[in-house]
Amino acid sequence: MAVRKEQLDAALSPNVVAVVGARKADDYSWLRNMSDFKGKLYSVQVAPDDIAGIEEMGIPNYTSLLDIPEAVDYVVVAVPRRFAPNILKDAIAKGVKTVHMYTSGFAESGEEGVQLQQEIHKMAEEAGVLIIGPNCMGVFNPTVGMRFGAGQQVEQIGPVAIISQSGAHASSMTQGIQSSGMGVQATISFGNAILLDSPDLLEYFAQHPSVSVICAYIEGPKNGKRFFEALREAGKKKPVVLWKGGQTEAGQRTAASHTASLAGSTEVWDAMVKQAGAIRADYLEEVIDVAKALTFLTPTTGDRMGIIGGSGGQSVSMSDDFSRAGLRVPRLSDPTLEAIGSFFQLIGASYFNPVDIGGINRDNLESIIDLLSNDPNVDILGLLRGVTARRRSQEEINTEIEMYQRARDRVGKPMLAMFWTPTPYPDSTAMGELDQALQGFGIPTFPTPNRAARALKKTIDYYRFRQGLEDTSVS
Repeated sequence: MAVRKEQLDAALSPNVVAVVGARKADDYSWLRNMSDFKGKLYSVQVAPDDIAGIEEMGIPNYTSLLDIPEAVDYVVVAVPRRFAPNILKDAIAKGVKTVHMYTSGFAESGEEGVQLQQEIHKMAEEAGVLIIGPNCMGVFNPTVGMRFGAGQQVEQIGPVAIISQSGAHASSMTQGIQSSGMGVQATISFGNAILLDSPDLLEYFAQHPSVSVICAYIEGPKNGKRFFEALREAGKKKPVVLWKGGQTEAGQRTAASHTASLAGSTEVWDAMVKQAGAIRADYLEEVIDVAKALTFLTPTTGDRMGIIGGSGGQSVSMSDDFSRAGLRVPRLSDPTLEAIGSFFQLIGASYFNPVDIGGINRDNLESIIDLLSNDPNVDILGLLRGVTARRRSQEEINTEIEMYQRARDRVGKPMLAMFWTPTPYPDSTAMGELDQALQGFGIPTFPTPNRAARALKKTIDYYRFRQGLEDTSVS
C-alpha cells in the first residue's frame, strides 16, 4: 500500500484520538502525554481498576472503540500483542484513518511474532488504514499538542523534522534538539515499518513547507532502492542528517532483534549516503550539532576559519581540531595583522590566527571581530568563550550579549561560538544565558571546538553538494 500525503497529513493532525490500553501500572502515560492535545481525547479500557483512575483524570472511557460516540481519527494501541488484531479489527470497523501500534513483540521477536505482524499488515492494507509501527512511539506534533514523551515541548515549534525507527532515539533527538535551542516541526517513530516506512517520511518532509532540516535514525530500509531514491530527492531540496544504526557486526545483530531490520554493510551505506548528498552522523551529539549548524549558520561553501579567543594551548588545540576536520586555519592577511598590531598588547597573547586575545585585549574584542570579518583569508568566524572563574554580574552578561549582537548585525560572514565546556556549564546562569542569547540572534553555539569543527565540515560539504547540483543544472 502506497502511503499518500493526505494520510500523513491526517496522522499528524487528528481531531479525535483514542488511547487503547492506558494503565495505572504505567501511570496512564499515554493519556498524560496527550494532556496538551488540542482535539478530543478518549480512552478504551476494560479493567475496572484502571478505569477508575482514567475517569478521575476527566477523560471519557469506553470498553470498546466501537462505543465512542463520534468518529475517531487516530488510535494508540498499547495492549499486549495477542489483543492487537482485535483492536485493529474494531478500528477498521470504526473507520479510523491512522493506527499507531505501540505494542511490540512482532517480527523482532521470532516466528510467532512474524506471523502476527503479517496478519495485521494484511488487515490494514486491505482496509486502507495507515499503521505506524508496530513497536514504536508514534507521533510528536507540537502544533496540535500530540506528544509521546513528557519531556517534549509543545511550545518549541520550528523547522526540524525527525524520523526514527527507534522510539528511544526519537525521544532523545527531539529533546536534544529542543534543549539546544531549536524548534521541532514533527517527530515520527515508525518501528517495524510494516506500512509507513522511511522513504514515505523522507518524501513527505522533503515537500513540507515548514521543514528545512530532516534528521533521521535508520537501522535498515526494507527497500534499499526506494530508500536511496527518496533520500536523493530529499537531499536536493533540503539537508538530511542521517544517523545509521547497525554499523558494526554487533550493531547489525542487535538491529535485527530491535526492529527486524537488515542492516547492510557500512561501505555500501556510506557510498549511498554520499551519492544522495545526505549528511552522515554517527552519534546523537553529532545529529544535534549538525542540525544546529544547518539551522542557525549562514550558508557557506568556504572553509577558512578565523578564530578568536582562548589561551596559547587552546589556540593550538583548536587549530588541530579544525584542521583534522578538513577545514583551514590560515594566517591573517598583512593589512589585518598590521591593524591588529597597532593596538594589540602581546603580554600573554598572540594574534596570527587563532587570535589569543588574553585578558588584556578583551576591551578590543569588537574591533578584532570586525577586522577578521573583513579579512580576505577568512570565510567563517569562530568565537571561543571560556568558563569564567567568577560569577559575573547581570550587567556584564548583558554588555557581552549586546556586543555579540552588534557584531552579528555587521558581520556578513558566518559566525559561530564555542564554549570550552565538555561538562555542563559551571557558571550555569552566565554561560547558559549567553548560550541562549547567541542562538537567539543566529549565532550557533557548540560545547567544544572539536564538535563545532566536525559539524561545520559536514555542513559545508552539504552546501558544496547543493552548489554542484545548481552548477550542473545551469550548465
